[in-house]
Amino acid sequence: MPNLIMTKMKGQKHEKAVDLKIMSFLRKLTEDDGIPGLNIERMNHPVDERARTGRVDIHLRAVLYQLDPIGQERTYVYAGTWEHDEAIERARTRKLQINPVNGIPEFIEATTPADEAATGQASPSATEADAAPSRSFLTERSYFRSDLVDEFGFAPDLAERAFAAPDEDALLTFAASLENEWQASVLLEMAVGSAISQIKDSLGIGEAVEPVAPAEIDERHEDARLVDALKHPAAQMQFTFVDSDEELQRVIEGGDFGAWRVFLHPDQRRYATAKYHGPFRLTGGAGTGKTVVLIHRARNLAWTDAGSRVVLTTYTRALADNLRRDLERLDATAAIADRPGDPGILIRGVDALVASVRELAGTGFGDAAVNVIGSSVDSAARPVANDSGWEAALDDSGANLDGPLRSKSFLAGEYLEVILPGRITTKDDYFTARRPGRGIALDRAKRAEVWKVVEHFRRNARINSTVTYAELAAVAAGWLGGLDGGRPRTLADHILIDEAQDLTAAHWQFLRAFTAEGDDDMFIADDIHQRIYGRRVVLSRLGIAIVGRSRRLTLNYRTTEQNLRYALGLLEGAEYIDAEGAEEGVAGYRSSRLGPDPRRIASTSAGEQYTALADTVRGWLDAGVRGETIAVLTSSNNASKDVHDALEHHGIASTILTSAKQTGTDPVVLTMHTSKGMEFSRVVLFDMSDGSFPSTWAFKGVAPEDRADVELRERSLLYVASSRARDELVVLWKGRPSSLLKVS
Repeated sequence: MPNLIMTKMKGQKHEKAVDLKIMSFLRKLTEDDGIPGLNIERMNHPVDERARTGRVDIHLRAVLYQLDPIGQERTYVYAGTWEHDEAIERARTRKLQINPVNGIPEFIEATTPADEAATGQASPSATEADAAPSRSFLTERSYFRSDLVDEFGFAPDLAERAFAAPDEDALLTFAASLENEWQASVLLEMAVGSAISQIKDSLGIGEAVEPVAPAEIDERHEDARLVDALKHPAAQMQFTFVDSDEELQRVIEGGDFGAWRVFLHPDQRRYATAKYHGPFRLTGGAGTGKTVVLIHRARNLAWTDAGSRVVLTTYTRALADNLRRDLERLDATAAIADRPGDPGILIRGVDALVASVRELAGTGFGDAAVNVIGSSVDSAARPVANDSGWEAALDDSGANLDGPLRSKSFLAGEYLEVILPGRITTKDDYFTARRPGRGIALDRAKRAEVWKVVEHFRRNARINSTVTYAELAAVAAGWLGGLDGGRPRTLADHILIDEAQDLTAAHWQFLRAFTAEGDDDMFIADDIHQRIYGRRVVLSRLGIAIVGRSRRLTLNYRTTEQNLRYALGLLEGAEYIDAEGAEEGVAGYRSSRLGPDPRRIASTSAGEQYTALADTVRGWLDAGVRGETIAVLTSSNNASKDVHDALEHHGIASTILTSAKQTGTDPVVLTMHTSKGMEFSRVVLFDMSDGSFPSTWAFKGVAPEDRADVELRERSLLYVASSRARDELVVLWKGRPSSLLKVS
């Protein structure tokens, strides 16, 4: 039975019926390539003697490369399905070879001797004599043609065309036209000024490949070399070995939205498989594939460490459900655990993990609470938001606090960042507690007044039988650490954390206590620019050392370059501090996809804005865009309802989403917060008007020293929303635009 290698090729978006025919053809091919109906044919005068075509139907043929390596089964490389004549032409004129410089398999288009004889000339190529461009973007970036030719193995004519690009847009357009993924990746890296050594490391390119003398090569030997080369890290961006019908179906049906399951960039593959001695942090902008790495890494850990307890967690239950869905799409056979401590992969939101530990602890949870918050927690205590109850506690306490110290945001922040993580249960302990990063100095007298509020906050919680989510996490961490009088216990060997930027200090204490310390114990994926919920946390203060063990992904796979530039531009001028306490910039991000510039539509009234929205959505639907891939993002639930009603008034059906779960086939309407972790083909940001976004309630009860952080989160929310769009982004407002849009 022949083996099959699938290739990611441009121009391969087929109708569902065609996909089914391709799957049927390839299944038969791997069962018996001698079946007459497959009609596998050699080419006349090909540049690659291994090229074949096969009959998919009366109009379509598959392009194949037949490899017969010594001592191995026959292998077919599938290189797409095309109309009959185009398939024949592609098979005749494209060669699959190992690049002699970098060792990566590649397709090259070449003119056959027969073609040259027919035209009387050799194939043209760019030369130094060609008209030189007035400027060269790559030259201005201090690169040389020899970098592409000698260091990476570009053909001289391709190098000339790359250096002919006068600006970044022209270079990116050229890169997007290239058939080989590794070539496009090199040019994308050069577009942002990466060093040659850095690009080589990113693609897994080592020393120059030793050329094999022609006398040493026979066809079967070369086929064996090619099969091995197809396992190169950079080759796996474009080629994948298929070993089951299920995998074949995933590759063919996945399309652009599902490519992550199959084709990983070498950087992504490295982080998905590497071994780390202790916690490791992977950061990167929206759409760079952090979640993809986590899912692949979770499966790899479960494979390589049989019987281990692997946990995938994230900020919300809906995002956790998406992780489980995507893991099952990646590997339907993955062993899913049901409870903390069980072998396999457990997937839960972080607060759901805390709830599981609370249930597991039984009466010991209340015992641990005494040592964490000063009193027991009743088993029936109801979880409430972390900022709930502070106004009442302030009023009840009669504390003599003025100005910002009387604000809910200051008191909740002091509790979340100082008192709760410090397990402070007495006033004397609070008097001596360190308060790094709090912004406002407190003398002993002021601390005494703050403590009055804390005492009333905790007393009211006991009376009302409530407990905040952060308190639950802190107590769960205490129980795991043995503060109930028992021995410390752990419930995971490996924990992988997505959307980590939104977690509280108590969450981090809990996750550290939940997981046994050791190799590959904590893998953290975050993007500080997407922090839309929590307060900034420095992990070293919580016993999680990641300084020097942090790397960044910079290649965006979701959004187009145009949408990426727009989204990143929204962050300019703001200072973001990451989990290591260092400033995090946005330099170096680039996209592998091109598309139209975002459209910005101003309206003079609400009615005009609704009409512009309806016209935009209807235009996409009329153009054949699937409804469920269109999203309208709003700033509030009320705004979502208004948008839904307005679309209905204009004759357009839509669905309101209240969690990050896709349902139905109509366009969807959801809040910007809900869109976190999702992606759509087309996105409208609705009513990004001055006074509507940021909303006034976002700053209600916020202490003056916290306003800058709230504005930072609102700016991040706009960035998150903008980066949900894969292909097209439209921004609407009425009157004056939001100041965060930076519209001149």
